[in-house]
Amino acid sequence: MTEGADPGETGKAARVGQRVAGAVKQAAGTVAGNEHLRAEGELQAEQADVAKEAKRAEQHAEQKRREAEAQARSEELEVERERLAAQDTREQREERAEADRRAEQQDAAQETARREQATSQVARAAEQQTHRDEADAVRERVAAEERARDEETRAEQARSAARTLENVEEDR
Repeated sequence: MTEGADPGETGKAARVGQRVAGAVKQAAGTVAGNEHLRAEGELQAEQADVAKEAKRAEQHAEQKRREAEAQARSEELEVERERLAAQDTREQREERAEADRRAEQQDAAQETARREQATSQVARAAEQQTHRDEADAVRERVAAEERARDEETRAEQARSAARTLENVEEDR
């Protein structure tokens, strides 16, 4: 891996490469009438999709882990507040409880805002990735179709040349 390279981008590039290779094999199998090669290409493209889905699941799990950590921090704060409350007088406990509630509400609001922002960013990134993947797939399909047409044209030209040679041989 290149120093400083983003591992996510490297994995993405590998998935795109695998998808492209699968599309090429599919097209080649279709053009050549080789069902095994076409199926192998289809499988390879599907493997790229599975890897992409696994990455999305990993990101989702990371988000859930962060949420669990925030919940654990909140519970730890609550335990600490209870310990302090037992030591204080009633008035002090009430004052501290109010301050703690405000702080907790503020922390919760900030955490909620951070989660919403992170979720939004992940959703936007996933949507952008989906659009890029779709565009890549369209470009791959168009390129494969173009190559298939070129191969068909060359094959027709070769057949035509063969017929011409056969006609020349017959005329002799």
